[in-house]
Amino acid sequence: MTKRIFTPLIVLTWFSLTTTNAAEKPVEFKADFRYRYEFVDDNSKDSSRKRNRIRSRFGLIGTVGEQLKINLRFATAEKNPTGANQDLGHDFSLKDIGLDQFYFDYSISDNASLLGGKVKNPYFKANKSELIFDGDYNPEGLTFQFNKGIVFGSVGVFSMDEHESVDDISITGFQVGLSNKTLTGAKYKIALARYSFDDIRGRPASEITWNGKLFGNPTDASGNYLNNYTLSNFSAEINTNIGTQEIPTIFFIDWVNNSEADSDDRGYQIGLKLSLVDSWNVIYFYQDLEKNAVFGTLTNSNFGGGGAGHKGHVIKLNYGFSKNLSAELTWFDNDKNMTTDYTKIFLDLQYKY
Repeated sequence: MTKRIFTPLIVLTWFSLTTTNAAEKPVEFKADFRYRYEFVDDNSKDSSRKRNRIRSRFGLIGTVGEQLKINLRFATAEKNPTGANQDLGHDFSLKDIGLDQFYFDYSISDNASLLGGKVKNPYFKANKSELIFDGDYNPEGLTFQFNKGIVFGSVGVFSMDEHESVDDISITGFQVGLSNKTLTGAKYKIALARYSFDDIRGRPASEITWNGKLFGNPTDASGNYLNNYTLSNFSAEINTNIGTQEIPTIFFIDWVNNSEADSDDRGYQIGLKLSLVDSWNVIYFYQDLEKNAVFGTLTNSNFGGGGAGHKGHVIKLNYGFSKNLSAELTWFDNDKNMTTDYTKIFLDLQYKY
């Protein structure tokens, strides 16, 4: 009942704020749809898994005055913070839809803005790395962003979980970086960040994660988390051309260390993206993410089956039929829990508007 009332109320609020300026500044629409065939071969399971999945998102951006925008986006799925997929083949049942983003974007000046609500992830991630945060993760709270010359950065304070009987969990993050060109014309972007996850150690997953699972992080004999997570992060990418054919290439690296753990506290991702002829793109990276390195609930939900404590290779092959339509093949060749063979294959058909 609450959801049936809450969702229309959000939509009505958004329309009431934005329609007054619709004549001068029209509403901006954004949408995407993905159909996915997924194959998983996990040597810790008795059999492989095959399934068809869909993901769709529909967003609206309305301008309210000269400095304020209201962003609203819905997506399939409604609870998982790191995925918006819906499985097909459940007796033709109705599929869930939930509030994916709903936030204000206030332009303080030409170089700074304040965002509040269920916001898009404000932090730079080298080639969209999901080493710390899954690509579908949208935090909830306040963030301040700035960009002055070659310097950029973000400061955020987010609420992850609230309980009446126990301490709330919050995430604070600060990132600062440089974006510029080398003397040879290659573009680069480099950033340092610090993320702090409060009040996790000594508590069970049932009080913290969205489904009560651990996602690879270790616990004591009572099932309580052994560590807090204060992460230092280095991210960098360089965009250049290589070879006699001047192939556009992005080299990227993402590194993280958890200062709250005594062992298995580091992770990294390193790779490259090649933009080939006739709309072909190839991405390869190798990742090694130890079990104490990050808070597993929010990291990549596909690599090694999701969570922390996995290593291995990923290859993506993408072909663009047009500006809006593309197909992509993704192959995960991972060591789940550092030892178990884990293979996952995606075949995606994607449309963006």
